[in-house]
Parts: sequence; C-alpha cells; structure tokens
Amino acid sequence: MNTSKINMMINTAILALLIYLAVAVNALDKKVFPDSDIMTPLTHKMTDQKFEDAIKNFLIQKLQEIE
Repeated sequence: MNTSKINMMINTAILALLIYLAVAVNALDKKVFPDSDIMTPLTHKMTDQKFEDAIKNFLIQKLQEIE
C-alpha cells in the first residue's frame, strides 16, 4: 500500500468518528433541551428543602466574600 491510500483511510476514519460524535451530541442536545425555552436536567430532581438550603448557603458564601 502506498502512503496516499493509508492517508485516505486515516482521513475516512477521522470523518466517520466526527460524524458519530455529531450524531451523539445532537441526541444529547435533544434529550437535555427538548424545548428551546426549557432545560431539563439529566440528574435527579432537587427537593424544595435542598434547593432552599443551597440558595441560603450560596447567599451566605457571597455575603462572607463581601466582608
């Protein structure tokens, strides 16, 4: 085999991997963003108490940074 055929095979393999990656990213995008206005997280849903605690901790941290 000459180098041009090897080069063509490598380029074809890279192209195939890029197409596969583009399809995978598109599928993930549709799963995370089914509606362009709403984002649905891939993780579990946070309870109201956990969310409230996270906001409180975030605000306390920011206030301490100011002081």
